[in-house]
Amino acid sequence: MTLWTDSLIIGDVKIDHQHRKLVEAIDKFIDACKLGKGRNTIAETLNFIVVYTIKHFNDEEELQIKYAFPHYGEHKLLHTQFLTTVRNLQQEFDKEGPTAALTSKINKTLVDWLIKHVNNEDKQIGEHLKKARKS
Repeated sequence: MTLWTDSLIIGDVKIDHQHRKLVEAIDKFIDACKLGKGRNTIAETLNFIVVYTIKHFNDEEELQIKYAFPHYGEHKLLHTQFLTTVRNLQQEFDKEGPTAALTSKINKTLVDWLIKHVNNEDKQIGEHLKKARKS
């Protein structure tokens, strides 16, 4: 299964590549869940998501600052909230282990957030970057 579609492209090569890597990690987790191995990949998936999103968010936020994205503060807050959510999932994993409920929660949280965030929030950045780079 792949969640990636060209509709997720925002028009910045670096950011689009990073989005694709995040989608690939989530796809890998979903595939493991389908094979009954989701519980085994929870720690790996959550660790990757935290480390990679920190880098990705930093890169994205640098672009927002460089090109004076008017909603930078709100966007940065969404990033902070997502990292808090993922860290809370990590803590739940550390406390309760790889439960079926946690596996399902991770799957839903990651898919819902990433797809909605890219389509609703990051697309605005892409539009802003196109305009700003033309001037």
